[in-house]
Amino acid sequence: MKVKDLIDRLQKFEPDMPLVFYNLDNYDLEQRYVETILEADGRVELTVQSTEEEEDENAIYYYR
Repeated sequence: MKVKDLIDRLQKFEPDMPLVFYNLDNYDLEQRYVETILEADGRVELTVQSTEEEEDENAIYYYR
């Protein structure tokens, strides 16, 4: 997936809606939260964490 593809998809939603990711592991969905978004080695890397308790509104870091 390219960044522009993700942006196109997300623009269909309200900007203030929560964003949650899921990891599929043997038919089991595990909820994930964005921790870091950064540029490294010519690509965008998105790091997620597993629990809501670890989520912090200020924990999303953007590096360039």
